[in-house]
Amino acid sequence: MALQIIQDFIPKGSRNRPAYKLAVKYITIHDTANTQVRANAKNHAAYLKGSTAAGIPSSWHFTVDDKMIYQHLPLTENGWHCGDGTNGPGNRTSIGIEICENSDGGRKQAEENAAWLTAKLLKDYGLKTTAVRQHYNWSGKNCPRVLRGRVGGWAGFLEAVELQLNPKISVPSGSIYRVQVGAYSVKANAEAAIKRAQAAGFKDAFIVVSGVAIEPVKPAPIPTPKPKEIIEGSKVKVTEGAKDYSGTQLASFVYNRDYDVIQISGDRVVIGTGKAIVAAVHRSNLVLV
Repeated sequence: MALQIIQDFIPKGSRNRPAYKLAVKYITIHDTANTQVRANAKNHAAYLKGSTAAGIPSSWHFTVDDKMIYQHLPLTENGWHCGDGTNGPGNRTSIGIEICENSDGGRKQAEENAAWLTAKLLKDYGLKTTAVRQHYNWSGKNCPRVLRGRVGGWAGFLEAVELQLNPKISVPSGSIYRVQVGAYSVKANAEAAIKRAQAAGFKDAFIVVSGVAIEPVKPAPIPTPKPKEIIEGSKVKVTEGAKDYSGTQLASFVYNRDYDVIQISGDRVVIGTGKAIVAAVHRSNLVLV
């Protein structure tokens, strides 16, 4: 398939279009964390051209939904999308792609469109799938949150990119493919390999001894993290419909995005991105992420 890419660039001179030279070495994948109706690629393009995104500053190269792709920056210029600083390799050497989460869109198709775009860019720049990174890899943020939160989500996305690069030969319906990870003379090493496969999302992995399958190793339960208090430096979200500390209604884009806690004074909490302030809100209107 081939999708249309609509160029709708952030204005020159805007704070979120810094115009530093982009030396492309990576493709960074994000999720928008915006589940509102109509939070599609077109509306994200409008958001990036506004004063709010410029004030953060925040920008990336492409937004992809289930129907279209919008491009916001030339591929010769960097954006602010990886959270690793002015000279960070994420911001300065990677193309940023945001996948929409709008509730009125088709998420599966949006991911397929993003895989197509990622494969196209890899081909254009002569890169391999090892150059495809998560936002998490640059700054530790839980992003792309949908792909990271789904069992095998990230591995599945990379597989979809590989399929775009190297379409598979058609095979008869009902065929079964078997994958061998390795051969081990020590059982403990085989069990360790099974656990790694299960952690990657392959729940039906099993050990075979002389052609006979033995009981799969059960993955260890993941401990539930203990709740934390909101402190300066915490990552938080603003609850839907909350107002700022003075009682003014917040802009709709503020909800469903992650912010840093910059300052706390009693019930008054100042939030923003890095050191850039977005709003002051009541502590009770924040949740940890």
